[in-house]
Amino acid sequence: MKVSIYWLNQATGKHPGTIKKRIANLTPDSRGKYDSATALEAIYIGLADADGEKIAMPEAVRQLTVARKEEIDLEMEIKRGDRIPIADCLAVDNEVFQAIAGTIKANRNKQLSEEVTNEIFDNLRDWAGRLNGNGKYD
Repeated sequence: MKVSIYWLNQATGKHPGTIKKRIANLTPDSRGKYDSATALEAIYIGLADADGEKIAMPEAVRQLTVARKEEIDLEMEIKRGDRIPIADCLAVDNEVFQAIAGTIKANRNKQLSEEVTNEIFDNLRDWAGRLNGNGKYD
């Protein structure tokens, strides 16, 4: 149905100036009338994308559906244990740095011979062996 700004004013109760601003991107027909569904959508929803252009309701619903799917996928990864919690990653990262720093400091004044190098690698292997199969600390 084609409608005028006056009709939109009467139907919505909004000021004609407000209506003109919100439908400014819409193109009227040769008689200056607008499609009622598109005009009402522009008046009430008023969504804009990054470029400042109006987003149609089907596109907004599609974007919302995609966002919900991504959220559900993330929740399922967490519940299945496919994702490692950030706190666990940070704890392991911290322990790695401490183990390496401790090994380097313990061998600070030693000459780097084959025996010392093997000892350093043995210490690092022992440290890594403390992690069991499920990523938790013993």
